[in-house]
Amino acid sequence: MLKLRDYPLSSKLTWMNMAVSATALVLACAAFVIYDSATFRTNVVAYASSQAALIGLNSDAALVSNDQATVQRTLTALGSAPNVDYAGVYTADGRLFAHYSRLGGEGDVSLPPLLPAGEMEAYGFNRGQLTLVRQIVLGGKPVGFAQIRISSQTLNNRLRLYVGIAAGVLVLSLLAALLVSSVFKRAVAEPIVHLAEVAQTISRDQQFSVRAVPVGSGNEVSVLINAFNDMLAQIQERELALQQAHDTLELRVQQRTAELKQTEERLRALSGHLLRLQDEERRRIARELHDSTGQILAAFAMNLALLENDSAKLSAAGRRAVDESLEMVKEMSRELRTMSHLLHPPLLDEAGLESALNWYVKGFAERSGIQAVLDLPPRLGRLPRDLEVAIFRVVQESLTNVHRHSGSAVARVRLLREGGSIRVEVRDEGKGLSSGNGSGERQFRPGVGIQGMRERVAQLGGRLEIRSDHDGTAVVATFPVGTNAPEGEVRFVLPLGFA
Repeated sequence: MLKLRDYPLSSKLTWMNMAVSATALVLACAAFVIYDSATFRTNVVAYASSQAALIGLNSDAALVSNDQATVQRTLTALGSAPNVDYAGVYTADGRLFAHYSRLGGEGDVSLPPLLPAGEMEAYGFNRGQLTLVRQIVLGGKPVGFAQIRISSQTLNNRLRLYVGIAAGVLVLSLLAALLVSSVFKRAVAEPIVHLAEVAQTISRDQQFSVRAVPVGSGNEVSVLINAFNDMLAQIQERELALQQAHDTLELRVQQRTAELKQTEERLRALSGHLLRLQDEERRRIARELHDSTGQILAAFAMNLALLENDSAKLSAAGRRAVDESLEMVKEMSRELRTMSHLLHPPLLDEAGLESALNWYVKGFAERSGIQAVLDLPPRLGRLPRDLEVAIFRVVQESLTNVHRHSGSAVARVRLLREGGSIRVEVRDEGKGLSSGNGSGERQFRPGVGIQGMRERVAQLGGRLEIRSDHDGTAVVATFPVGTNAPEGEVRFVLPLGFA
């Protein structure tokens, strides 16, 4: 059920006017009925008293002379008064002498005790019926009593008449109040309702250009509407200024974004160029170490071999120095060849990624003592040169980090061909990377190697992820490639560097 405050303003104004009018009319009619009822009772008492006095004047001598017929004629004459139900004349000792009854039947045998001692007249109401007793006096002496009863029907009829009149007046007044209220409602409620509709439209559609229609001038409603329109004008100005500032800022952001994008593209191109230069430099250095320094060491070894042939002419210390020098030259040759291959393995250019990874992982297991496992898909085939170099460098840098930082005894390298991409995974079972969560551990910061991996992967449009927890670390790089390779995870496992 709706409360009064939930009704529209126009309905509340109408109900208020109707309630005020109805209350005022009901109170006025009630006061009028009460006043008329009291006045009517006084008039009825006066009428009954005059009728009783008239009966006494016409019956006093007949009552003394015991002329019952005369008294009866006097009482019967009251038949012309429709509101008199009963009239009776009693002797001084209260005995019924003669009576008249509109309803017929015998009269009251004895006078009811209504007249107090020393009083000339007394009356009382019982259920709306008036009973009046008056003393009959002849020559200054009481000779009897006259009793008269006025019907309550007269009072009830009059009361119903007045109630009907009051009800009719009330209905007509309410209709008039409703008509007047409708007139005033248009003058008072409609501007406020219009203002509420405008406010709702603005709130719903955010159209601050809408204005409420002003009405009149100088009254409170017009002041409210004008203030509302002024407020909308200020909001519209601020909204326009804010929109202009937003557009300007958005344009600047777009310009800065474009500049940053261009800068990023230039940096990426530069990074790719630097990586290519780095690879070329590594290839050149590896070739120089193999071709130049390696040849010098080979010649040095040949000279030492000649000395070894003439070792019989040398002292024991000299022979020992020659033998040690030969061993050092051989060790230097092995280290130089390993360094040259690590800088740029020739297998990567000659036989492809599969052979280069097999060689590198096997050598890593032998040098580090870490149990290394390599999983390759069957028929890997040759990939674009830049992609093979990037995959090799990711595996190389990841295994180097495993050896330096993880403390893991196991490392797993896996390549997967999936549709149009190839995924490289390097996992260990080490201590993981510290997150710097307040436990006293040093926060992990990516080093140059990881940054280099990211740059290589980004240059080829790939994605690099590094996941670490207490079970170890996983480096996952995904590169887009052609879709002609077999899908799935069918692979063979090559255990390298351990029995």
